[in-house]
Amino acid sequence: MDRHALSIDPAVVEHLGAMIMAGNMDQHHRLLGEGLSGKVYEFEQYAVKVFKTDPSEKGDAVLLAELQEHPAFPTLYYKEDQFMIVDKVSGYTLGQALKAGEKLTERQFSQIEAAIERCYGQGIIADDLHLNNIMIDQDGQVKIVDVGRFFHTDHPAAHKGELAEDLEALKYHCGLFGFFSSSNWKRKRRYYSSSDYRRHRHHHSYSSSHRRHYSSSDWHIRRRKRYSS
Repeated sequence: MDRHALSIDPAVVEHLGAMIMAGNMDQHHRLLGEGLSGKVYEFEQYAVKVFKTDPSEKGDAVLLAELQEHPAFPTLYYKEDQFMIVDKVSGYTLGQALKAGEKLTERQFSQIEAAIERCYGQGIIADDLHLNNIMIDQDGQVKIVDVGRFFHTDHPAAHKGELAEDLEALKYHCGLFGFFSSSNWKRKRRYYSSSDYRRHRHHHSYSSSHRRHYSSSDWHIRRRKRYSS
């Protein structure tokens, strides 16, 4: 089996590997979330993502390994063909926060922008960001917990306009309505210049539980060409 060990106790890996092979994760470990590429379980201080059998749905481990230097992405400790082990983020999703009456701050939104720009600079397009795969941890820092729909491209400029629309939609849905006149947004609009290139979008949900017991949300960001306040 092709394994790539990073930094974790081998006994933990063996324990989880045996349990996954036996199909017993659901019986022994709490389910944190589920997306198109697999299920995520809690194990001590880790989140364990068990991939579905379709090999095309396992690229997030490879992409996450390339994004380890950026603080907005969880630490990857171990990955192999069937599962990967990452940091368990103690916090809540943006969807949960909004339902609880909280709002994203400008500083937190800037962290999201910085993460998207970092990906873009590496030729990685941050596709399918929505309110359930972006979390705020206990220190108030942004964490993007699912990169399963991110993808590599040799032509990132073709996706600039789409990224700009996604950022606009995210800021709108997070209650930061006064952004049209901000100098920061104008700078970002220049950075993400418009493009006629459009792709078919795939949407999926990913949510995480937390002891503050925010209600779960299936509110996804839907792209629009214009918004009303």
